[in-house]
Formats: sequence, structure tokens, C-alpha cells
Amino acid sequence: MIFVLMAAHDTSTATLSMMAYFLAKHPDWQHRLREESLALDKPVLDYDDLDTLEAMDMVMKETLRMFAPVGQLFRKTISDTSIQGRYVPAGTLIALGLYPTQRMTPWWSNPDRFDPERFSAERREDQSHKFAWVPFGGHVHKCIGLHFGGMEVKTILHQMLLRYRWDVRPGYEPPLGLGTGPTPADGLPIRIRPL
Repeated sequence: MIFVLMAAHDTSTATLSMMAYFLAKHPDWQHRLREESLALDKPVLDYDDLDTLEAMDMVMKETLRMFAPVGQLFRKTISDTSIQGRYVPAGTLIALGLYPTQRMTPWWSNPDRFDPERFSAERREDQSHKFAWVPFGGHVHKCIGLHFGGMEVKTILHQMLLRYRWDVRPGYEPPLGLGTGPTPADGLPIRIRPL
């Protein structure tokens, strides 16, 4: 339990920070998520409410696609193999950078643009390849905190949406530093006001 809580602290904080940034930069999405939360007419989310927050889920997935809170996934080859025509012997440590991987144009349309609708039921760009969207890893190596982290992020964001509105100065782009993954290096200056 301590591992799950502490591991999720860092990644959930990074995810919430970048979600707050995107919602500050895209007030139309902030309004849409606020309306979705207000429609529940609940100050606190129940477990069953989490699946009803479709717009929030799309924003969270898009944020995780663009700024996965873990920068790299590491795997070791179990047998001799070839990657793009290059021989890789068994036992080789392989690092997969998520920032560039989840922005590859064969699988994502206009990949550097914030577009949560790419996760809508009509588009489902994340289904273009079984490893197109991998902020939590993939297949049998998926992070055990996937669902816990999602619950934590959505619960906190729901509270923020019910109480505050926020924005960033026009044209602001956060300079990126590196923690466990890309994080705002300037403290992410956001102006928060009570509703």
C-alpha cells in the first residue's frame, strides 16, 4: 500500500499539473469539464461516478499521451531479436522514451496539438496500434497503479472544477524539466480564482 500511495503521489501530481495547464490554456475544455462535474450534483465523487466523466477521461488520456509522468519504460530482451533491421542480442536493456513515442504521426493525427477528442468513441486514435498509448506501459507490464491513479486524479480535479476557475497568461508554454518524466521547470504559474 505504501508503494502504491507514494508512487502515485509523484505521477498523479505531474498528471494533475499538466491537466491544470491544459485546462487553463483551453478554457472551453475547462468549461466542458466543469459542466460535467456540476451535472453530477455531488460535492464528492462515488466510485461509480468515475466512468460517467467522459470528457474528463478524454482530457486525462490526452494529457498522459502528451506528457506521460514517467519518461521512459525499460525492458530487457528475452531472446535475440531485430528492431528496425538492427540486431539486438538477448539480455539487452531497451529504453522506450514515451514523449516521442506517443507523438508519432503514423498513429496520432497532428500529435503535438492538444486534442482530447482523439479518445472519443468516434475516433479512438489510441486503438491505432496496441502500443500507441502506453503511459502506464503495455500488455502484462502495465502499471498496477493505472486505475488507482485515475481515481485519484479525477477526484481531485472534480473538487478543483467545483470550486475554482484558472488560467495562464496568453501564449504561455511551460519550459520542461525532467523528474520521473517531463515536468514544468518554472513551477507552472497559473492564476486561480474562486468561482
